[in-house]
Amino acid sequence: MGWKNVKEHYRIKHIVQVRPEKGICIGSPYVSELIVVDLDGRITKRYEKRPVNADLHRYQQEMNGDPDKLRMLIQTPDSFSKSIPVYTFDGAQILEKYCEELGWPNITHDGELMYDNTFFENRADAIQKAVSENMSWSKALDLSIAEAEKRLEELRAERERQETDQATLEAMLNE
Repeated sequence: MGWKNVKEHYRIKHIVQVRPEKGICIGSPYVSELIVVDLDGRITKRYEKRPVNADLHRYQQEMNGDPDKLRMLIQTPDSFSKSIPVYTFDGAQILEKYCEELGWPNITHDGELMYDNTFFENRADAIQKAVSENMSWSKALDLSIAEAEKRLEELRAERERQETDQATLEAMLNE
């Protein structure tokens, strides 16, 4: 995956990251998808806001000017000067990734933007955060389940009232 090749070739000053469902996203700290390029080298989301940001406009113009070059950059594996291990989590899975520089807004070798609360210099910190996140999620699920059970009880009570009303109405028809 050549996200870094694209960033360097087009001299992109913005954050460049890979989102598997989207492709290569070029954006800011607040809007991550100002420009999106799919993994076949096609711009699938263009930056067209006014006033025009000169840098974003230039990236798009240069990419449009030579789509074969863009495709080649994406398909060429990136090379990195450093491979610093960094740890994150996905549920109960602790993942080891690599980066050139630690911390936000740096990117892992596979193109993931590293947030300070989800990427860690050591595995133990990643595990601790995963435990904490899992506990919070469990509490949120317990609350949601309790609310759903209460709502189900309310609906059952309403259904009983409706059945009673229906029986009363049908009895009136037979009078």
